[in-house]
Amino acid sequence: MKKIFTVIVLAGFLIFIFAAGSVASNKTVDAEQNKTTVAGLSAQAGALSVKEARFDFGTISMKRGKVHRLFPVANESDIPVTIQTITTSCMCTEAFLIGGEARKGPFGMPGHGFNSPPVNEVIPAKESRNIEVVFDPAAHGPAGIGRIERSVFIETAEGGTQAITIKALVTP
Repeated sequence: MKKIFTVIVLAGFLIFIFAAGSVASNKTVDAEQNKTTVAGLSAQAGALSVKEARFDFGTISMKRGKVHRLFPVANESDIPVTIQTITTSCMCTEAFLIGGEARKGPFGMPGHGFNSPPVNEVIPAKESRNIEVVFDPAAHGPAGIGRIERSVFIETAEGGTQAITIKALVTP
């Protein structure tokens, strides 16, 4: 009886060691695959660059109407990058993607009655597009007078995000 118990314990121990070794081996393979994937995504995520990510319109009057500014966005990587979405931080700001096949947009603030279409614009390696940012100083009425700061967010399918920020001093 003692021998049977010893054999069962020993067999169980050997099965445990074999199973643990198999799991550890799979984890090593998974870790190596994840390193490759993470490295690939990092290269893609940082691929878009905005040379001028901030712009100050200075003092603008509500009577002047909408103001516009073009911001070049470049894919500096060796692989294509897909712009998936473009959104704004406020409903008084719109953005358009210009270049490639055509002008796409307007893109606005999600969740405030503005239904931004998907962008899905592939920017080939070493090419660029323009983001046109349009700010309406009269959008908030008299309550919108004063210093403002708004942003446009460009998100890629590869997981990267770039922001463009505009400022202005809005007067009546």
